[in-house]
Amino acid sequence: MNWDNRTKIVATLGPASNTDTKITELVVAGVDVFRINCAHMDHAKIAATVQRVRKISKKLDTAVGILADLQGPKIRVGRLVNAEPVYLRRGATITIDTTPGVVGEAKADGSIVIGTGYRRLAADMRVGERVLLDDGNLELKVSEIDGDLIRARVVYGGMLHQFKGINLPGSNVSADCLSSKDIDDLQCVIGNEVDFVALSFVRSAEDVLALRKRVDKLGSDVQIIAKIERPEAVKNIQSILDASDGIMVARGDMGVEMGAEAVPQVQKRIIALAADARKPVITATQMLESMVLNPRPTRAEASDVANAIYDGTTAVMLSAETASGKHPVRSVRVMEKIVRTAERAVYAEISERRRRGAAIPMSVAHATVRAAAYAAYNSAARLIVVYTETGTTARLLAGERPPTHVLAFSPSVRTLQKLTLIWGITPKKVPPGRTSHELTLNGDRMLRKQGFVKDGDRIVQIAGTVRQAGLTNTMTIREM
Repeated sequence: MNWDNRTKIVATLGPASNTDTKITELVVAGVDVFRINCAHMDHAKIAATVQRVRKISKKLDTAVGILADLQGPKIRVGRLVNAEPVYLRRGATITIDTTPGVVGEAKADGSIVIGTGYRRLAADMRVGERVLLDDGNLELKVSEIDGDLIRARVVYGGMLHQFKGINLPGSNVSADCLSSKDIDDLQCVIGNEVDFVALSFVRSAEDVLALRKRVDKLGSDVQIIAKIERPEAVKNIQSILDASDGIMVARGDMGVEMGAEAVPQVQKRIIALAADARKPVITATQMLESMVLNPRPTRAEASDVANAIYDGTTAVMLSAETASGKHPVRSVRVMEKIVRTAERAVYAEISERRRRGAAIPMSVAHATVRAAAYAAYNSAARLIVVYTETGTTARLLAGERPPTHVLAFSPSVRTLQKLTLIWGITPKKVPPGRTSHELTLNGDRMLRKQGFVKDGDRIVQIAGTVRQAGLTNTMTIREM
């Protein structure tokens, strides 16, 4: 159990890490939540991966969350002849054909044709608009639209490989947020009881609510993480945040769509809004990108991770670093070390800022956890123990950013898995009790048995006088 870090680490599983041995090492190294990229796994592999993580989580007696990332309406270049890349020369004309089944190639007359699986591309585009390929490394400018054909001039050229992404900055993409593949994948991941589902290319709260409706219809309590990567999403961020259970700052497509220079300020704003809403926020994409190949990160990458923590992010995410990189476990260890070092500098500052904040009307539960955070700091308590049925009390407490270690006890495994993404919370299973008093007695026994406390240690305890969700109303300072 990692007592040092409050900021959570999300790691993507892939060929480099999706084995019993690697997953075990990753959890020990500091991973709190594993990400499954539905774009790269079929349903059988998703089911096997979830089962593998759950087995290892139980073996290590550690709550581990699982986040399923839906692909969304990602627009991609189609197949190329013999899978051979084509060279786009600056100033050349290229034709994008949206007719189904088109195979792209450089023709004998020097013209270049590529296909795409997105049939509405021509309808969404206008003459003069930009088309970015391969994460913005290649750029086209539309010169003509003729039915299903888009003709464009190459502004910045280079080698184009098949299946690379197509981005349309400034265009109103009409594709539905949930594709037919996403709907099938959603049924699969809910059937396998993942804890979080990430929705890609969100534009408005209506996209989140549409997913929520499908989740409710399937009878699931999975939490929805809205990925913010399009300009429309940034514009509608408050309503999207209200409709979702958490946010991911997806900086890859965001940087392509909005320009790299816009990402830092957008990231800071989203993290601040999520903190005010007491909802988790994941900062993602290229955090330790150089470690895909190298055993050490760049100084700029270490600063990037640390600055996200200074801003107050709930979690930091690794993608290719752990999915396909050469050093998956080392990447997590490096990330954990950066997190631990950065957090030392901010604990006291965050706690003091929260205490100086203006008084606002709040619920009894909110007032209780704020009092607990204040009491723990001023009484030099060893830890805060939270008894929670649904995880709501623990999430409220995390919003206060207490510098004291927080242990969340719950008899519900599902609640514990959802708390894996919440800042500063260490979730642990406690045997159920018939009454609130019996539950806390069970917790006391676990605290001593597992070495969390010893005689004379001071703890702050948060609970309810009755065992019912939403009725947290007591804060106690105790000596063990």
